[in-house]
Amino acid sequence: MPELMTIGEVAHRAHVATSTIRYYERRGLLDADARQSGQRRYRLGTLRRLVFIGMMQDIGLTLDEVDGILNAATAAEWKPIAGQRLAALDEQIAQLQHARGLLAAALLCRFDHPATECNVMGAEIDRRLDASGAT
Repeated sequence: MPELMTIGEVAHRAHVATSTIRYYERRGLLDADARQSGQRRYRLGTLRRLVFIGMMQDIGLTLDEVDGILNAATAAEWKPIAGQRLAALDEQIAQLQHARGLLAAALLCRFDHPATECNVMGAEIDRRLDASGAT
């Protein structure tokens, strides 16, 4: 691998558009390491930082949260950001597991229509109505 890579090479290796790299630079998340003939050049460490930003977005962090992690001086600064996202993921997983259970039950229902004839779906409808005080 060359010591300095063009923006196109870095974009290709990180699987992002060159416009994404420029945007991250404008946001202060990333900096070009050098310029040759006016063109941006990047080192391996910057490519790795770019991939890290993508990983953080894949887990659902906003760019502001990514910025907070990248600019954290201590673990005490970045861990709360990660902890909040982990809690949000746990909540999403619980919601998805509940939704999956309902859907699986509806598929096992032997009656024609889950909205009117399925006991499992009927129980969930009743639970939601009880929770809203609409019964």
